[in-house]
Amino acid sequence: MTHRVIMVRPALRMVPANVYEEAEKRFREIAEGLEGIADDSPFWESVRVSQLSLEVHGWSFLYAIDDGTLRVTEARKA
Repeated sequence: MTHRVIMVRPALRMVPANVYEEAEKRFREIAEGLEGIADDSPFWESVRVSQLSLEVHGWSFLYAIDDGTLRVTEARKA
């Protein structure tokens, strides 16, 4: 299954452009890595109930993975 990345712009409007670009690159790498995980892996159940975050240059990006979509929902300065 191909995973897409959605970064909700209104939630990320305060993020500096260079940080946004780096985060987007990392999220695309994460999405690519998800391709190798079997659909019946216990990993997917864990991901659906977990609060996920990625740290980039002092910013914390909160995201969720569900139904083939990695959705970034919030960013905050760490």
